[in-house]
Amino acid sequence: MNPDLPYLVEIPVLVKDDKEQWELFKNSNYTIKPAVRGIDYWKGWVDGIYTNTGGRQRGFYWNLEFPWQVVRGIVYEEDISSLSSKIMEWGEEFIWIPPAHEGINLEHTDIKRLSKYFTYVFAQPNYYQGETTDFKKWFNIFKSLKKEHQLDNLFIEMECDGKVSLHNSKTAAKYKEKACAYVKYTKDYPHRAYYYDANIQNIQEMEEYCYDKGKKYVF
Repeated sequence: MNPDLPYLVEIPVLVKDDKEQWELFKNSNYTIKPAVRGIDYWKGWVDGIYTNTGGRQRGFYWNLEFPWQVVRGIVYEEDISSLSSKIMEWGEEFIWIPPAHEGINLEHTDIKRLSKYFTYVFAQPNYYQGETTDFKKWFNIFKSLKKEHQLDNLFIEMECDGKVSLHNSKTAAKYKEKACAYVKYTKDYPHRAYYYDANIQNIQEMEEYCYDKGKKYVF
Protein backbone atom coordinates (compact mmCIF):
# COMPACT_ATOMS: atom_id res chain seq x y z
CA MET A 1 0.00 0.00 0.00
CA ASN A 2 1.23 3.47 -0.87
CA PRO A 3 1.77 5.22 2.51
CA ASP A 4 0.70 8.54 0.97
CA LEU A 5 -2.77 7.28 -0.02
CA PRO A 6 -5.75 7.60 2.35
CA TYR A 7 -7.14 4.24 3.41
CA LEU A 8 -9.94 2.45 5.26
CA VAL A 9 -9.37 -0.07 8.06
CA GLU A 10 -11.31 -3.31 7.99
CA ILE A 11 -13.44 -4.19 11.03
CA PRO A 12 -13.22 -7.96 11.66
CA VAL A 13 -16.86 -8.80 12.29
CA LEU A 14 -16.70 -12.59 12.59
CA VAL A 15 -14.54 -14.77 14.82
CA LYS A 16 -13.81 -16.95 11.80
CA ASP A 17 -14.77 -16.38 8.18
CA ASP A 18 -14.41 -19.46 5.98
CA LYS A 19 -16.32 -21.41 3.35
CA GLU A 20 -17.19 -24.32 5.66
CA GLN A 21 -18.83 -22.00 8.18
CA TRP A 22 -21.07 -20.41 5.55
CA GLU A 23 -22.03 -23.81 4.11
CA LEU A 24 -23.03 -24.99 7.60
CA PHE A 25 -25.10 -21.84 8.06
CA LYS A 26 -26.94 -22.43 4.78
CA ASN A 27 -27.37 -26.18 5.24
CA SER A 28 -28.78 -25.71 8.75
CA ASN A 29 -31.53 -23.50 7.32
CA TYR A 30 -29.69 -20.50 8.78
CA THR A 31 -29.91 -21.74 12.38
CA ILE A 32 -26.18 -22.42 13.03
CA LYS A 33 -24.91 -18.88 12.74
CA PRO A 34 -21.34 -17.70 12.25
CA ALA A 35 -19.88 -16.49 15.55
CA VAL A 36 -19.36 -12.73 15.76
CA ARG A 37 -16.81 -10.87 17.86
CA GLY A 38 -19.45 -8.56 19.33
CA ILE A 39 -20.04 -4.87 19.89
CA ASP A 40 -17.49 -4.48 22.72
CA TYR A 41 -14.75 -5.94 20.55
CA TRP A 42 -15.73 -3.81 17.53
CA LYS A 43 -15.78 -0.60 19.57
CA GLY A 44 -12.44 -1.47 21.13
CA TRP A 45 -11.03 -2.20 17.68
CA VAL A 46 -12.07 1.13 16.16
CA ASP A 47 -10.91 2.99 19.29
CA GLY A 48 -7.48 1.40 19.00
CA ILE A 49 -7.18 2.13 15.29
CA TYR A 50 -8.39 5.71 15.58
CA THR A 51 -6.04 6.64 18.40
CA ASN A 52 -2.98 4.89 16.98
CA THR A 53 -2.96 5.68 13.27
CA GLY A 54 -1.92 8.75 11.33
CA GLY A 55 -3.90 11.26 9.33
CA ARG A 56 -4.17 9.05 6.23
CA GLN A 57 -6.67 6.72 7.90
CA ARG A 58 -10.02 7.88 6.53
CA GLY A 59 -12.49 5.47 8.09
CA PHE A 60 -13.62 1.88 8.49
CA TYR A 61 -14.92 -0.93 6.31
CA TRP A 62 -17.56 -3.32 7.70
CA ASN A 63 -16.17 -6.58 6.37
CA LEU A 64 -19.31 -8.71 6.75
CA GLU A 65 -20.64 -8.50 3.19
CA PHE A 66 -23.58 -10.90 3.70
CA PRO A 67 -26.64 -8.87 2.60
CA TRP A 68 -29.07 -10.52 5.08
CA GLN A 69 -26.90 -10.22 8.19
CA VAL A 70 -29.61 -8.63 10.37
CA VAL A 71 -32.66 -10.43 8.99
CA ARG A 72 -30.82 -13.78 9.43
CA GLY A 73 -29.81 -12.87 12.98
CA ILE A 74 -26.01 -12.79 12.61
CA VAL A 75 -25.65 -9.23 13.91
CA TYR A 76 -27.99 -6.74 15.57
CA GLU A 77 -29.09 -3.54 13.88
CA GLU A 78 -28.62 -1.60 17.12
CA ASP A 79 -24.97 -2.67 17.26
CA ILE A 80 -24.31 -1.36 13.75
CA SER A 81 -26.13 1.84 14.68
CA SER A 82 -24.04 2.29 17.84
CA LEU A 83 -20.78 1.63 16.01
CA SER A 84 -21.82 3.97 13.22
CA SER A 85 -22.49 6.82 15.66
CA LYS A 86 -19.06 6.36 17.22
CA ILE A 87 -17.24 6.39 13.89
CA MET A 88 -19.16 9.29 12.41
CA GLU A 89 -18.71 11.44 15.53
CA TRP A 90 -15.01 11.37 14.66
CA GLY A 91 -15.81 12.56 11.14
CA GLU A 92 -14.66 9.20 9.77
CA GLU A 93 -16.28 7.22 6.95
CA PHE A 94 -18.09 3.92 7.48
CA ILE A 95 -18.39 1.74 4.35
CA TRP A 96 -20.29 -1.45 3.46
CA ILE A 97 -20.04 -3.38 0.15
CA PRO A 98 -22.69 -6.15 0.02
CA PRO A 99 -23.30 -8.59 -2.85
CA ALA A 100 -26.34 -7.59 -4.92
CA HIS A 101 -26.24 -9.71 -8.09
CA GLU A 102 -29.30 -10.63 -10.12
CA GLY A 103 -30.02 -13.78 -8.09
CA ILE A 104 -30.67 -11.62 -5.03
CA ASN A 105 -34.00 -9.86 -4.46
CA LEU A 106 -32.68 -6.49 -3.33
CA GLU A 107 -35.96 -5.57 -1.65
CA HIS A 108 -35.55 -8.50 0.74
CA THR A 109 -31.97 -7.72 1.79
CA ASP A 110 -30.73 -5.50 4.62
CA ILE A 111 -29.46 -2.88 2.16
CA LYS A 112 -32.38 -0.46 2.47
CA ARG A 113 -32.56 -1.10 6.22
CA LEU A 114 -28.90 -0.56 7.04
CA SER A 115 -27.83 2.06 4.50
CA LYS A 116 -28.58 4.93 6.89
CA TYR A 117 -25.80 3.76 9.22
CA PHE A 118 -23.09 3.95 6.58
CA THR A 119 -21.41 6.85 4.84
CA TYR A 120 -21.61 4.91 1.59
CA VAL A 121 -22.93 1.51 0.56
CA PHE A 122 -21.57 0.04 -2.68
CA ALA A 123 -23.58 -2.79 -4.23
CA GLN A 124 -21.63 -5.59 -5.93
CA PRO A 125 -23.31 -6.33 -9.29
CA ASN A 126 -20.96 -9.30 -9.89
CA TYR A 127 -21.44 -8.84 -13.63
CA TYR A 128 -17.71 -9.31 -14.16
CA GLN A 129 -17.84 -12.62 -12.28
CA GLY A 130 -20.86 -13.80 -14.29
CA GLU A 131 -23.43 -13.86 -11.47
CA THR A 132 -25.31 -11.04 -13.19
CA THR A 133 -25.82 -11.63 -16.91
CA ASP A 134 -28.05 -8.70 -17.90
CA PHE A 135 -26.39 -5.56 -16.57
CA LYS A 136 -29.06 -3.22 -17.93
CA LYS A 137 -31.87 -5.13 -16.26
CA TRP A 138 -29.92 -5.33 -13.01
CA PHE A 139 -29.19 -1.60 -13.10
CA ASN A 140 -32.86 -0.72 -13.57
CA ILE A 141 -33.75 -2.76 -10.47
CA PHE A 142 -30.88 -1.16 -8.54
CA LYS A 143 -31.94 2.32 -9.64
CA SER A 144 -35.54 1.68 -8.59
CA LEU A 145 -34.44 0.51 -5.14
CA LYS A 146 -32.22 3.56 -4.74
CA LYS A 147 -34.98 5.97 -5.82
CA GLU A 148 -37.95 4.37 -4.05
CA HIS A 149 -36.20 4.22 -0.67
CA GLN A 150 -34.24 7.48 -1.12
CA LEU A 151 -30.90 5.73 -0.67
CA ASP A 152 -28.76 8.70 -1.61
CA ASN A 153 -25.60 7.02 -0.31
CA LEU A 154 -26.06 3.80 -2.33
CA PHE A 155 -23.70 3.36 -5.28
CA ILE A 156 -22.02 0.60 -7.33
CA GLU A 157 -18.72 -1.23 -6.97
CA MET A 158 -16.49 -1.50 -10.05
CA GLU A 159 -15.09 -5.03 -10.42
CA CYS A 160 -12.08 -6.58 -12.13
CA ASP A 161 -9.21 -8.92 -11.28
CA GLY A 162 -5.99 -10.34 -12.71
CA LYS A 163 -7.75 -11.69 -15.81
CA VAL A 164 -7.60 -8.20 -17.35
CA SER A 165 -3.79 -8.44 -17.18
CA LEU A 166 -3.41 -11.90 -18.71
CA HIS A 167 -0.72 -12.41 -21.36
CA ASN A 168 -3.35 -14.03 -23.58
CA SER A 169 -4.60 -10.80 -25.19
CA LYS A 170 -7.84 -12.33 -26.50
CA THR A 171 -8.89 -13.61 -23.08
CA ALA A 172 -7.77 -10.40 -21.37
CA ALA A 173 -9.77 -8.30 -23.85
CA LYS A 174 -12.93 -10.29 -23.06
CA TYR A 175 -12.63 -9.52 -19.36
CA LYS A 176 -11.63 -5.91 -19.98
CA GLU A 177 -14.79 -5.42 -22.02
CA LYS A 178 -16.90 -6.81 -19.16
CA ALA A 179 -15.15 -4.60 -16.61
CA CYS A 180 -15.45 -1.51 -18.80
CA ALA A 181 -19.23 -2.06 -19.08
CA TYR A 182 -19.54 -0.78 -15.50
CA VAL A 183 -18.62 2.73 -16.64
CA LYS A 184 -21.92 3.12 -18.52
CA TYR A 185 -23.91 2.49 -15.34
CA THR A 186 -21.77 4.42 -12.87
CA LYS A 187 -20.77 7.48 -14.92
CA ASP A 188 -23.44 9.72 -13.38
CA TYR A 189 -22.67 8.75 -9.78
CA PRO A 190 -20.21 10.82 -7.74
CA HIS A 191 -18.81 7.83 -5.84
CA ARG A 192 -17.48 4.40 -6.80
CA ALA A 193 -15.71 1.60 -4.97
CA TYR A 194 -13.15 -0.51 -6.84
CA TYR A 195 -12.43 -4.21 -6.49
CA TYR A 196 -9.23 -5.00 -8.38
CA ASP A 197 -7.80 -8.10 -6.67
CA ALA A 198 -5.30 -6.03 -4.62
CA ASN A 199 -3.16 -5.35 -7.68
CA ILE A 200 -3.08 -1.73 -8.84
CA GLN A 201 -1.87 -2.88 -12.28
CA ASN A 202 -5.37 -4.21 -12.95
CA ILE A 203 -6.81 -0.73 -12.43
CA GLN A 204 -4.16 0.73 -14.73
CA GLU A 205 -5.01 -1.81 -17.42
CA MET A 206 -8.67 -0.85 -17.18
CA GLU A 207 -7.99 2.87 -17.22
CA GLU A 208 -6.01 2.52 -20.45
CA TYR A 209 -8.52 0.15 -22.07
CA CYS A 210 -11.56 2.29 -21.29
CA TYR A 211 -9.74 5.50 -22.23
CA ASP A 212 -9.12 4.08 -25.70
CA LYS A 213 -12.89 3.58 -25.96
CA GLY A 214 -13.65 7.13 -24.84
CA LYS A 215 -14.64 6.12 -21.33
CA LYS A 216 -13.22 7.13 -17.97
CA TYR A 217 -12.72 4.18 -15.60
CA VAL A 218 -11.25 6.10 -12.64
CA PHE A 219 -12.29 9.55 -11.51
